[in-house]
Amino acid sequence: MQKRFLEPLVRSFFFQAVEKNGQVFIWHSLFGHPKIISSETFRFLDEFRQPKSLSQVATEYGTGVEDLTALEDLINGYFLVPSSLDERELLVQRVVARNEAVTSGALIDYLELIMSEACNLRCQYCIHFNNLETSDRLNSPKKFMTFQTARETVDAYLRILRVHGKRVAEVNFGGGEPLLAWPVIKQFLEYCTLVYGGEFEFSFSINTNATLMTPEIARTLKEYRVSPAVSLDGLQKGNDKVRVTRTGKGTFLPIVNGMETLVQADYPLDGFAVTITEWNFGDLDERFIDWAVERGMNEVRIDIDVIDIVDVPVTDIIGKLMRIRRYAKSRGVEIPGFWSRAFENLNGSALEEHVAFCGAVRGNSICVSPSGKIYGCGYSTTQLGTLAEIAEFYKAGGAYHRFVQHRVTGAMEMCKGCMIEGQCGGGCNITQEFARATRIDKIERMCEFYRGMMQELVHEQLLES
Repeated sequence: MQKRFLEPLVRSFFFQAVEKNGQVFIWHSLFGHPKIISSETFRFLDEFRQPKSLSQVATEYGTGVEDLTALEDLINGYFLVPSSLDERELLVQRVVARNEAVTSGALIDYLELIMSEACNLRCQYCIHFNNLETSDRLNSPKKFMTFQTARETVDAYLRILRVHGKRVAEVNFGGGEPLLAWPVIKQFLEYCTLVYGGEFEFSFSINTNATLMTPEIARTLKEYRVSPAVSLDGLQKGNDKVRVTRTGKGTFLPIVNGMETLVQADYPLDGFAVTITEWNFGDLDERFIDWAVERGMNEVRIDIDVIDIVDVPVTDIIGKLMRIRRYAKSRGVEIPGFWSRAFENLNGSALEEHVAFCGAVRGNSICVSPSGKIYGCGYSTTQLGTLAEIAEFYKAGGAYHRFVQHRVTGAMEMCKGCMIEGQCGGGCNITQEFARATRIDKIERMCEFYRGMMQELVHEQLLES
């Protein structure tokens, strides 16, 4: 502390603050380190807009050494930094030091199998088909995963985990609609349990629209503890505007029937996912929270179609989302979603770990298509390798390595200077891919939404503190 007491310090360029009711929520837009401080401390930090030593400030304002020592936490959080420190260069050094974790495959935890590129529905906002149409995946002759491909993939995935001493294997069945390939899923579950059940603890999940759910499928999901993630875009009126069959018919009743099939198998859902679009925005309100509570659910995931909800002001979207979130909380229902990711990421620091918007861009997940191509996630168009090279696809200089390095904190030019640069890191990768393939101006709307949500969540945090 003695050296810091004498050396010139300056308030970090990356200092961010939101003030409300005499308290100030601060964070470092690269490094995180969120804190709530008093308005008095906030004003004191203004003294360091120009370089000053703590000794100099103590002399000018009669501040005691004990008061200055209390600023140690702010210095450790990089809110006050030596005037000579290049914070971006410090971050680059830390990122480089962690590079081996990427190129050794040590970051990989999660496997997604795209069981089907096809789907029995045609939801108007579906990012899966939108991205397929902007890539060569649309013309792939292999629409359904074979058991041989699934087996080869999981064998290779588990070898990667084994090398790094990991014993928990997270496997997701995605699509399209994965239940279109149900016989392969069932065979895969049996294979993993029989061959690897004594070595690995499996955590299975499936993303399904539930319209193909049968009693036999429900019983099998329960037997192997496969966690279903089901989407229902509001109550019947709102859902049936966007979540439709190939012939344009509503899907609310078939989805609810699928949910009921799970209930009858004594395997009820604890929640569902909602996507808010331009078409169903006006139909979504607190009533679907009540609907969930009546069915014993405690979580409703809400995500916003930030690319195509263009005719609704961002402030209106944020206002409705926060209102529903507050109501849900009063009824004991959690409302997660990508909109809160930057706020959640405040608790991780890019100086110590790779903070990213999702597991795909963090390098934690691999996804294999029916044709044996590797992606970061099931909706991405960025190919990272093939099944034939899965044992080494993560090596230095490869597509996976470049993909992760491109999204480390501080690497994206479009994000530099943003108030949530280190917490958002460019947002959703697949949303960016689709926007760049269609209309690049949509990305700024996405950024406006995420910044606005951060401010609202910070305000709420201050009100609750």
